Amino acid sequence: MSRMRVAVGQSGGPTAVFNASLFGFLEAAVAGCEVYGALNGLQGLDEGRLVPLPPSVVGRSRQAAEMPGAWLGAGRWPLDGEGFDRCARNLARRGIDGLVLIGGNGTMWACLQMERAARRIGHELAVLGVPKTVDNDLVGTDHAPGFASAARYVAATVRDVGKDLESMRNFESVRVLETMGRNAGWLAMGGGCLREKPEDPPHLIYVPERGFDRGAFLGDVQEVYRTYGYAVVVVSEGLLSRAEAPLVEPVVGGVAPELASLIAGELGLPARGEVLGMAQRSCALAASPVDRREARMLGEEAARMLRAGRSCVMPGLARRSSSPYEVEVREVALESVAGMERPLPEEWRASPGEICGEFKEWLRPLVGEDLSAHPPNVAGAADGLDRLE
Repeated sequence: MSRMRVAVGQSGGPTAVFNASLFGFLEAAVAGCEVYGALNGLQGLDEGRLVPLPPSVVGRSRQAAEMPGAWLGAGRWPLDGEGFDRCARNLARRGIDGLVLIGGNGTMWACLQMERAARRIGHELAVLGVPKTVDNDLVGTDHAPGFASAARYVAATVRDVGKDLESMRNFESVRVLETMGRNAGWLAMGGGCLREKPEDPPHLIYVPERGFDRGAFLGDVQEVYRTYGYAVVVVSEGLLSRAEAPLVEPVVGGVAPELASLIAGELGLPARGEVLGMAQRSCALAASPVDRREARMLGEEAARMLRAGRSCVMPGLARRSSSPYEVEVREVALESVAGMERPLPEEWRASPGEICGEFKEWLRPLVGEDLSAHPPNVAGAADGLDRLE
């Protein structure tokens, strides 16, 4: 990068490793070019709010790479064709000839629109995307940074809530846990990562890619309760948005309380719905080491791509092996990614009471081999009281 002027921004919802990608890029880029940060992502581009990020600032702020949230600010900012032209003109006025945006499928679409807008106004602009999403619905990469940490959080939470409910089953019967994933069930399915035996939670998992049937759902819950005396259910937030009249109105978000109310009303079982919410994507304590390392690596790779004169591409992860775990970085055209969603593969959509072994093998190295079906220091103690009776 012979003194390119480059703008970088973060867009969409943050993840536990969002800043790792940012600082991977910054530390690889600042030595060879002038770097500017777009405050609050697309909003900063639209309003011309670019701040210089010289090596001294990046060096002093290095610890932010380990923090959740978005160091430059992110969020969502709607733009139409005129808005993208405005962003391009703002960049042209500042002499910016390279743009990197870190985000999900909507951000990749925005990257493509930015490159086209720059061409419309006659400004030569290299545009790259860096993948990020906890939903893991981004096309062109084996998985996206942010997902592994969120899945780690969900898997551990489901395991621990399951032990809690097992202890309380003389008082409560069912807990329905809601994960993110409006149209894709990656995170919900990840909730079953630590299940080793049928009696281990979660007992049931429901994803948007699989049709939802109210009667079958109630029957599944009833059967699990009869078998184990309690039931832990995991659902995606978008589960009921496309179902055929499961309730009075389609629901997107808040699905767990709706289903808990349905269970209580129809089956007479004490049920509680819990929305895991923003903790899934923001919990730095649950950040996966693999996730953090790969997030930084893709940020560094984006700097290398700019240095090589690339545009309209993103670095994606291609898996070479799950055991031992190996990935490589490949260049992916934004046109094949922009605005598209990747659902959970058909072959991994097991029935609600099952978890595909191939999916678990794929997910295990991402969430971390240190996680187990039992919390730390209590493995083997779960059945202790049974032996005393």
